[in-house]
Amino acid sequence: MKQKIRLLQRRTVHYLLAMTYWLTKRLPIQSKKVVFATYRSDRLVDNFRAVYDELERRDLGYEYVFLLKRFPQSLVGQIQYVFHMMRATYELATARYFIIDDYYYPVYVSSLRKGTEVIQLWHACGAFKKFGYSVLDKSYSPDDDYLKMVQIHRNYSKVYVSGEACIAPYADAFGMTQERIYPLGVPRTDQLLNTARQARVREKLYDRYPEWRKKRIILLAPTFRGNGQTTAHYDQELDFEKFRRELGPDTVLLLRMHPFVLNPPIVPDAYSDQIINMTDYPDINDLMQIADILITDYSSVIFEFALLQKPMIFLVNDLQSYKAERDFYFPYESFVPGPIVSTFEDVIAWIKRGQFDTQKIETFANQFFTYQDGEATKRIVDHLLYDTIPEAPVYTKTLV
Repeated sequence: MKQKIRLLQRRTVHYLLAMTYWLTKRLPIQSKKVVFATYRSDRLVDNFRAVYDELERRDLGYEYVFLLKRFPQSLVGQIQYVFHMMRATYELATARYFIIDDYYYPVYVSSLRKGTEVIQLWHACGAFKKFGYSVLDKSYSPDDDYLKMVQIHRNYSKVYVSGEACIAPYADAFGMTQERIYPLGVPRTDQLLNTARQARVREKLYDRYPEWRKKRIILLAPTFRGNGQTTAHYDQELDFEKFRRELGPDTVLLLRMHPFVLNPPIVPDAYSDQIINMTDYPDINDLMQIADILITDYSSVIFEFALLQKPMIFLVNDLQSYKAERDFYFPYESFVPGPIVSTFEDVIAWIKRGQFDTQKIETFANQFFTYQDGEATKRIVDHLLYDTIPEAPVYTKTLV
């Protein structure tokens, strides 16, 4: 019965959006309208912020519409979100550019009208965990009824990725040809490669947390487990007492949990001066720039951190089950540019040992970023507006 009700709900939403698009596509396309739409954030951040700022800097007379609304958990919130998606469907039908950074349902309900381009600025760098059409044989895949109703990831006019090694995986994930996937970079990484910004970030954080100035900063930034926002969790045991005892008072641990995680680690008050939850801090780029070492698992944050040429440790205790549930585009064991451990105790031992393969990190970055010049946003906007692609540098080393 629950499955039938869920299917009815899906079909109702789908037909509402399809009808909205059918009605509103009779309106003229507004040639200067640029829409930014996401369910990931309520604010203009990351790739969206970078592209918007670049378009504004050029003063081209565009009108901007921001559909920035997290998908809610409550039933009332989800009903309200249906009306939000109906508005998004209207904006799609009348926009010149409709820019998204993840899965976005209104894009898939109907064929696009001529004159509108959907631009996919995927939120993650590199190609790591499988998704989209790449997981149809996995439990992570959408169910069959859903896939019969909607063609996920359809209608993308252009997709921008970090490097040439990502083209084939993204074509597979989106069920599209490689010709419309462009390895021009990821806009938000421009900040990471801006030395002036790096200095400002350090001073900003040191002003806020002056005790960090002479300490070693460890950033823990894992991804979630589960099939989405309603089931997201993180179950790795974190021994904060041992961290403090073994690494001493001059090492700080910053926790940056995935925003979907419903059971974030609880930091006891006794450790709050050294174990600090930064999940709500608005920009993970800042935390990466100040961190000396990254601890993660299957998060695509490894690609950005590799650009900074700093060491990583991979804390995973469920690798085989994760492979069965979702899997990776490349063999995990040879792919990640750092030691793989299964316990937090092993992480502490690696930090104390301090022996990391910096050459492997450099090779990793070269493989997954065609450009490393801090000009990704400019390249993407140039290509979006004028269809120009610069010559790419050549890196000779590959990792996987």
